[in-house]
Amino acid sequence: MAESENQCIEEVFNNLSLADKPSLEDDKLVADIIEKISKNIKIDDEKDTNTIDDISKNNTIIEKFNESDIKKWIKLIPLSKTYEFELYKNKENFIHVANIELDNEINIKGTKKRNTLIKFVPQIELSLFNDESEWIYIFLMNDRIVKIGGTRTGLKARTASYLCGHHIEERGKSGDCSKTNGYIYNTFYFYLLNNVNIKMYAFQIPVVKQICNILGKDCEIKVQTFHAYESIYIEDFKQLYGEIPFLCDNSDPNYQK
Repeated sequence: MAESENQCIEEVFNNLSLADKPSLEDDKLVADIIEKISKNIKIDDEKDTNTIDDISKNNTIIEKFNESDIKKWIKLIPLSKTYEFELYKNKENFIHVANIELDNEINIKGTKKRNTLIKFVPQIELSLFNDESEWIYIFLMNDRIVKIGGTRTGLKARTASYLCGHHIEERGKSGDCSKTNGYIYNTFYFYLLNNVNIKMYAFQIPVVKQICNILGKDCEIKVQTFHAYESIYIEDFKQLYGEIPFLCDNSDPNYQK
């Protein structure tokens, strides 16, 4: 019997009055007390170990998923398939650039300001957030890594693209959005409704320029590098954890180790 069970049983016996304490011959009463206490301890242990494997740690999340009209576009995220950002060896390369929140803003007429249901709230200077430059970014849910991505057009443009995921047919829209945007947008919306905290971290990729001779004329060209950065970061993550972030696409094989 576990030490905690012995302590619990001993405490119960110590709290009994002298008249209540069983004689040594009353083995059945002793056995009944032990059985009842052991059952209670077992039930508590099962509650601890049977918590659902989901990033939300919400035991009703499957039920809510099944009730959703847009569940085709929601990816349930196992907690066991996510990893703490605080322990990520490359975390120092990234800064907090945005929070993802439910969009409930109301205009002066008292109606919803935007049709979209989530928003990206910048946590850095707007000039930097709006800059059309290359970035590598990470999405965190409850401070755990769920996606690594890259952009060549800047954070504002990439997050605006994710908002296009609103336009799915199940919402009465055109359906004219990429699958990636549809999954990310609607998965984030679902989890925000279920009190999951979502943040975006990123780092700006250094500009690389190269002189190219075109028709006898030397031209300075800005080289696109984000795709290589993104692929190598994803592959490095796989080397560390044995799998890519749960919401990621596969890294480009041209940049795999």
